[in-house]
Amino acid sequence: MKITEYTISSNEIKKDYVFAVLSDLHNRDYTEVINLTKSINPDAILIVGDIVDRHRKWHDKAIPFLKDCVQIAPTYFSYGNHEVKYPMITAEDIQNTGVTLLDNSWTLLCNDILIGGQTPKAETDWLREFEDNEQFSILLDHHPEHYKEYLKEQHPEIDLIISGHAHGGQIRIKNQGLFSPGQGPFPKYTKGLYDDRLLVTTGLANTGDPIPRINNEPEVVKLIIRKEQI
Repeated sequence: MKITEYTISSNEIKKDYVFAVLSDLHNRDYTEVINLTKSINPDAILIVGDIVDRHRKWHDKAIPFLKDCVQIAPTYFSYGNHEVKYPMITAEDIQNTGVTLLDNSWTLLCNDILIGGQTPKAETDWLREFEDNEQFSILLDHHPEHYKEYLKEQHPEIDLIISGHAHGGQIRIKNQGLFSPGQGPFPKYTKGLYDDRLLVTTGLANTGDPIPRINNEPEVVKLIIRKEQI
């Protein structure tokens, strides 16, 4: 597992921020994840869903993982498809860890950054109000395919969308992922920063059993949002 770093500049913030972006734990051991996240020394942790694994009915590590994240920095969580399809941890369970749950809702960080969370297969009307603000806006949306489907053109004022789900395309050849749920073969959005607006992480775990990841190391993302010098 590695740390991948991205930097974005904005004139909408008053100071620089560092975030740890985590996604797709799928109830695996998270010792290394926590250690790498601590090394980033983030201002906040953004978790983009799928901390449980519905295929194996696993969720015993999910709540301890959230509790450990909160000990590092304020933590914000939005649902992935596995939480929606396998609702064995409740909203109350999540909130009791000290995590801020963003379920088609948003909150304000340091009067500077709006952080919102889009729940899979949910209503999107709230996004109009979310983007109609002066602060820099970050939307946690587990599914990168939503960017083309209803975010890129319909909600141009959202500054940054963060997604997971694609697992880097599972197998990568010449920087191209081979398959992603929701995008199919040779998917477009699997890893990296697109249009300076969509950040897709390859996530923390492999769920392609028995297909391994190839040329596609799991990652903790260090996201720096830097105050633009005028």
